[in-house]
Amino acid sequence: MLSTALLIKIIIIAAVVITAAAVVVVAVRFVKRAASSAEAQVVKELVNIVSENGMDFISEPEHPKLVSNMNRIYLPKIEKDFPDFNWDEIRRMIEKEITDKFSEKQNFEIDETAVSRYEKSGQNRKITCETAASYDDGEMKKYTCIQTLLSYINSKSLDGEQAGPQALICPSCGAPLTRFDNGDVRCEFCSTVVVGEKIWQITEIKEKP
Repeated sequence: MLSTALLIKIIIIAAVVITAAAVVVVAVRFVKRAASSAEAQVVKELVNIVSENGMDFISEPEHPKLVSNMNRIYLPKIEKDFPDFNWDEIRRMIEKEITDKFSEKQNFEIDETAVSRYEKSGQNRKITCETAASYDDGEMKKYTCIQTLLSYINSKSLDGEQAGPQALICPSCGAPLTRFDNGDVRCEFCSTVVVGEKIWQITEIKEKP
């Protein structure tokens, strides 16, 4: 005959087994319900895509490009060499040229333009500017950085085919210059006539890789 203590142990063990079995049954039912839910179907689909294609289907969103803004360093040096240098006018001129160049891009927008470099070599002067811009590229937003090169060159070395009025910049105020039939170049904003003098010209516009 079983002792009372042994009988109690058997009852406790049976209760534990029954409880564990009940927990397993409930868990199985929960898993089955979860597996049939919409969220589970999405997870399954993602697992299938990853197993077939790896992680290539996930693309990092692009972020706005940062320009090398050296205005605080180079603008004082440029203005010291050229007291009439008008950065606001030149910046607007650069952005207009860039907008015209990228006019075929959908929703083209300019965020910032800054001087990134100022070079002095003998009588030559060059200013490199960077412009942060964006446009629609299919279904995605494309962010880019555009470099513009300003060169200080002799106005008489230019011909009508090399430089249109939008490419020439007045050395006095920075506004656009207009070339006349007699070869003179005149600023329509401040009426400065440039004859045989050096002027700023946009010589290159390109996207940075």
